[in-house]
Amino acid sequence: MMFEQVRRTIDQHRLLEKGDRVIVGVSAGVDSMVLLHLLNAFRQEFDLYLIVAHIHHGLRPVESEKEAELVQKESVRLGLPFECGQFNVKEFQESGGFSLQDAARRIRFQFFHDLLKKYGGGKIALGHNADDQVETILLRMLRGSGLKGLKGMLPIREKRVIRPLLEVRRGEIETYAQESGIPYLLDSSNLKKDYLRNRLRLNLIPLIEKEYQPGFRKAMIRTSTILREENDYLVRGAEETYQKIVLEEEGQITFKFSAYQSLHQAIQWRIIQKALEKMEDGSKMEEGEWSDVNLIYRRLQRPRASFLLELSHGLFLEKRYDRVLLRKERPRTIPPFEVKLDAPGRTYIREIEREVVVEEGEWDRSKPIDESRNVALFDYERLHLPLRMRNFRPGDRFQPLGMEGTQKLKEFFIDHKISKIERPHILLLTSGEMIAWIVGYRIDERVKVTSHTNKILKVEVV
Repeated sequence: MMFEQVRRTIDQHRLLEKGDRVIVGVSAGVDSMVLLHLLNAFRQEFDLYLIVAHIHHGLRPVESEKEAELVQKESVRLGLPFECGQFNVKEFQESGGFSLQDAARRIRFQFFHDLLKKYGGGKIALGHNADDQVETILLRMLRGSGLKGLKGMLPIREKRVIRPLLEVRRGEIETYAQESGIPYLLDSSNLKKDYLRNRLRLNLIPLIEKEYQPGFRKAMIRTSTILREENDYLVRGAEETYQKIVLEEEGQITFKFSAYQSLHQAIQWRIIQKALEKMEDGSKMEEGEWSDVNLIYRRLQRPRASFLLELSHGLFLEKRYDRVLLRKERPRTIPPFEVKLDAPGRTYIREIEREVVVEEGEWDRSKPIDESRNVALFDYERLHLPLRMRNFRPGDRFQPLGMEGTQKLKEFFIDHKISKIERPHILLLTSGEMIAWIVGYRIDERVKVTSHTNKILKVEVV
């Protein structure tokens, strides 16, 4: 009965293909030992190359030695290669600030992926069963989760991680092991009530089944199946939207905030998640791990005109009015600076790593005016030398070209949607106490070239 159910799961979700190389995670517990024997039974039919992978966490020294010994012994008996990784989980936990279970899971998956590289690709088979699925869904429900979490674990994820036992109850697996003479060991940590998952399994779920809903496990599995289908629908919609609004560039991802804001919140969430996964070189987030997604989502729900948000894994989110940027490097900060310019001449400004070229000349009205954002022409006689180049300071004012009266630069920046993060990068050409030019944007009305101009000064930022 159980064998046929596992076969249906494999066929329905296409977990195995001819010639697959499969890293089988085997802990020595009943689930993974039965998984190993079942995959071995399918080895000839699917022409599988199985590699047994066991991890010695160093958490239960005596038990761990016995577990490693049993798994290795069974691997030899089945004629399968055996790989054992030894790690100090507690040390890794303390260095990374993870929970003990999270640290163990991260180490486990890294070990499995290292083996995939060693053996030239393939799949990772895990022994999660239907009872694990119920516990996982309930755990996520208690911690707070959306569809993506409540759909539970998938029979196949990323076309690489497979769970052939996911639709089989734990009791069926134990019965199969006993009837088939499959050896296994009990993990004493599964009986400790220090862990929330154990308390759910040992206390809460039996209580619900006894007092409220005898078919609780079946109901949870049925619900997760429905939610999985609904989540798949949203994922497809989010993928289509992502392609329309998101621009992927080298080292960063950008999108218009207005386009993002017009989306349904369920799609917004998935857009953020996909962007983060892209920045992590395409690696999928572990199911239930969306702290950065939630942080970004909440900040964009109550946005300021501009802000900078530091995320995990060395990522930064920056909002500049209608532009949102996700990048791997913190935006470079520029301290206040002021540099005297050689006029005429060339002056290198170290703070911005750019050169300013100043040229004097007679005003030839027959020549076309250079309309580059980085070039400006001034009436020489209206300027006060020496000229200086600096960046923004609170209280700065100037008279924009074509306007009467002065305006605060802060207001000009707001009008032109220049964020606070960008403002120190904007160059200002000063003539005495006057700001003659906001480089790249506007010159001052008082120093413009007119019909009465005879001599001009040309300033170019290279």
